[in-house]
Amino acid sequence: MTDAPPFVSVIVPTHRRRDLLRRLLDSLIAQDWPADRFEVIVVHNHTDDGTAEMVAACAAASPVPIAYFRTAFSGPGPSRQFGAEHAQGAILAFIDDDCAATPGWIAAGVRAIQGGLALVQGRTLPRPDQPRRLLEKTVTVTGPTPYYETCNIFYDAAVFRAVGGFPADFRERFYGEDTALGWAVHLAGYPTGFAADALVHHEVFPVTFRRWLMEPTTMRHWPALVRAYPAMRRDLFLGYFLSRLTAAFDLFALGLILAVLLHPAFLLLTLPYLALRFLDRGRLTNPIHLVARLVFGLPRATILAAVLLRSSIRAGTIVL
Repeated sequence: MTDAPPFVSVIVPTHRRRDLLRRLLDSLIAQDWPADRFEVIVVHNHTDDGTAEMVAACAAASPVPIAYFRTAFSGPGPSRQFGAEHAQGAILAFIDDDCAATPGWIAAGVRAIQGGLALVQGRTLPRPDQPRRLLEKTVTVTGPTPYYETCNIFYDAAVFRAVGGFPADFRERFYGEDTALGWAVHLAGYPTGFAADALVHHEVFPVTFRRWLMEPTTMRHWPALVRAYPAMRRDLFLGYFLSRLTAAFDLFALGLILAVLLHPAFLLLTLPYLALRFLDRGRLTNPIHLVARLVFGLPRATILAAVLLRSSIRAGTIVL
């Protein structure tokens, strides 16, 4: 007689996304993992939009146990912690309500955990059936990242509890608690890794220019994270810059200032940023779109630089 597969708890924080949540639940019920060997825990930061009734109807017809908790938390971090505290599984799988799991998602995450990992990041791609836009919000994770995004990640439950779950200093913040937990696990010496076959598709949201412009404010906790986990600096560009692009933008801004104050020759300092914006094309192929990204991206890059500078001063550590 073979041992039963490990029991998995899938934890889903949700808020104002009834229809997307239903799509996610359908994708979880359709998993090729035994229905009696996993549970789904929905933690609803309550809105009176029919979410509770939808989950109840879904649970009544589901072969997979679906637990529903109505809460009034300030963000997804406390909801994720709450769900983990009520989980029965030996493996905790976190996924967001704007995602859909592919059929082998749980099995792939479990294989990686059983292979000796304590934390497994999965692959996340934008929904292939949705159009891509110049201004959009989605998530793409194609390899291990220092962010440890909880839209698609697995934890050994014993390790999760050994490190205390999501660190309290970041749990109540709207962003950063997942990064803090991943680094807490990593720095405690537990092995971490990536499973490309643990695939999740993320919704592609159209966004207004204003919302797209202000999105960099979500990085305001990064200096505090680096102060709490100094080893994160090895993933920063040159140890102090969030990325090569932010370093180039800082040089770009410095070049403009010095050109105005001292000599036009300092405009040469703007060239690395301009080159990066055109050489790093990403999914854009149309030259007009590349120019538009540069023009409209300048105020967004300015906001990010200002957010990081202000947060660095507050945290007493430099991340630019």
